Amino acid sequence: MTPNPFPWLVGRVASRAESIVDNLQETHYTHVEHIDVAAGVYDCDCSGFVGFVLQEVAPTHYGLIPFDGSEPRPRAFEYYDFFSSLTPESTGGWHQIDFLRDARRGDIMAWRLPEIQKGHDTGHVFFVAETPAMIDPGTFAVRVYDSARIPHYDDTRGNEAGESASGVGTGFISFTVDGAGRPATFQFGPTEPDFVSLPIAIARIESLA
Repeated sequence: MTPNPFPWLVGRVASRAESIVDNLQETHYTHVEHIDVAAGVYDCDCSGFVGFVLQEVAPTHYGLIPFDGSEPRPRAFEYYDFFSSLTPESTGGWHQIDFLRDARRGDIMAWRLPEIQKGHDTGHVFFVAETPAMIDPGTFAVRVYDSARIPHYDDTRGNEAGESASGVGTGFISFTVDGAGRPATFQFGPTEPDFVSLPIAIARIESLA
């Protein structure tokens, strides 16, 4: 694969997500989106947050993601479907990252639930905040920027003073990989007792040529 000619754009995506996390004043996880940048209010679900950042920073790339026109924006499963249709050699705006160890800051990960229902969660989508760290053989911790219903590990969300119980924030999701190194299962956070197996895909913004 040729080097990504848009590393600056991938960095801007991550920096914008980080800036929102660092400066927000109010946030809640909700499927009914309400974002007021001037007031620092980010009430949205995971796809609402990812879509908002991409629309601001990389609107042309965002417009390449197919979605059901009955919804205002792509949902998590549609990010997964799009990312999984790519290859590491894809050109034209996005390419797939095969192996979790190769994910980098600004990449986007998504997984898909088996049943898709209107008005319900369809999976999860989020920005990678930094290079995945191996914590045990075959197990990685990935710091993410996202909107979540419950906190991840070492999360900015919680029930302490100055924290929000849900919504936009940053924390670590644990992943295991298969024998080739592709993401296979995840553990969302400390309140989740087990690793969950769902289809997972990773993508990176690239040249539009």
